[in-house]
Amino acid sequence: MALIVWLAMLGLDFVLGGGLFAGLYRDGGTFILAPADAFRRIPIGYLAFLIVAMTIVEITHRLSLSRMRDGIRFGVLAGAVFGGTWSLSLYSIATLSAGIALAFAVTWIVLITIGAAVAAAAVARTSLRGLVFRVIALDVVCVAVVITLQSAGVVPTVTS
Repeated sequence: MALIVWLAMLGLDFVLGGGLFAGLYRDGGTFILAPADAFRRIPIGYLAFLIVAMTIVEITHRLSLSRMRDGIRFGVLAGAVFGGTWSLSLYSIATLSAGIALAFAVTWIVLITIGAAVAAAAVARTSLRGLVFRVIALDVVCVAVVITLQSAGVVPTVTS
């Protein structure tokens, strides 16, 4: 189940990092790595997301959240607490801009919310097949959106 949650999180992170916040991250100053360096480190970030996904699944199970609506409610709350405090903490001690701190907070809210929604939906199912197909479809749409935005020049691409 954690892998399904993780895949959902990856798709949305791709849209957020490669689409919505790409320009902000590209022009992030000294706090943000150069795009090519950041791109090479993506696997480390995705490992972190896997740890978060496993934790979300465990908490969802322990709280007996079995409806997507309950997962969303939990995800927004947990994401706001985690993303908000983490971003404020970074902003207080590092060189990131307020915009990047806000982007980090939004990213964590969105990722934890989708993770908790998918985990809660999975708890209620006897078969995960349909949920897996929906998550894969979500990821395909996310990749298509980013490719379309980058091809149209709306968002920047990674250059070395």
